[in-house]
Amino acid sequence: MPSLKLTASQAKSIYLYKNLKAKVQRCCSNIYFNRQCLKLGLIPKYAQIKIPYTSPDSIVTRKKTQTTRLKEKIKFLYKKKDKLIELLYRTHLQAAQEWGKMWDLIRDNIHTTLNLEAERIYKNLDDKISRLTNSQHERINEKFKFYPRMINQTHIFFTEEEQTLLNKGLKYNLSHKNKYLIRKLALEAENAITLLPIEEQDYMRYQVAKQIQRLQA
Repeated sequence: MPSLKLTASQAKSIYLYKNLKAKVQRCCSNIYFNRQCLKLGLIPKYAQIKIPYTSPDSIVTRKKTQTTRLKEKIKFLYKKKDKLIELLYRTHLQAAQEWGKMWDLIRDNIHTTLNLEAERIYKNLDDKISRLTNSQHERINEKFKFYPRMINQTHIFFTEEEQTLLNKGLKYNLSHKNKYLIRKLALEAENAITLLPIEEQDYMRYQVAKQIQRLQA
């Protein structure tokens, strides 16, 4: 397009249209990048959350949280794109009214310039996606070795129940039994037994007494 000397009022609609068009293209490129990350199972830097690899549960939670963040970003970008397109359409109508037949030539020149810039942006995004793919797939393939919490260096044999308790670690607190717990259980059991048919009560008292003896042991 030949260079023209324009006043500020004349150039306003042209620059406004160009800026809005550029924002729409950037928004589209961001949508493309985030959708590709979601499709390929990649997590961009802004959505990454640091959680220690202490358990499989934490890894799953981390992955779900990051994916949700990525989906919310895509929704936000689509809403932003819709608003920008609406503003761009209004600016297009205003510029077409101001410039008449010349507007088609001006608009085509703007699109040619911005499309060249868009090609460069999309190329950079594809390179970024490729780097993310390489780095994050390597991290997924890493094998983490978890060591047992307790190593028995004595000649004492522990039962499975005792081993499970020791594996809970030094910070685990044993639950404290209330000294009136058994008495309370016996009273509650007797109240429940009285609601049963008379012929069943003696048998149930016998069963409750056996369980209470086990608790007292």
